[in-house]
Amino acid sequence: MTNKEQIKRDIAVAFDFVEQIIDNPEILDKIPDGAAITFLDTENAKTERKKDKNTIKKYVKVKRHFEVL
Repeated sequence: MTNKEQIKRDIAVAFDFVEQIIDNPEILDKIPDGAAITFLDTENAKTERKKDKNTIKKYVKVKRHFEVL
């Protein structure tokens, strides 16, 4: 997958997540203020980088509906 394709995919997932938040705002209660959100799915593995180690993180599993982990 090219970088441009990955960016388009990430944007689509982010907009889907925002749509689900609009429908279920209580999802936001599970995400700390200032947290970096990482979307996890079976197609694209995410690796942790050194600069990410001091960031508050929240992982979100991408399925038909989003599940905050």
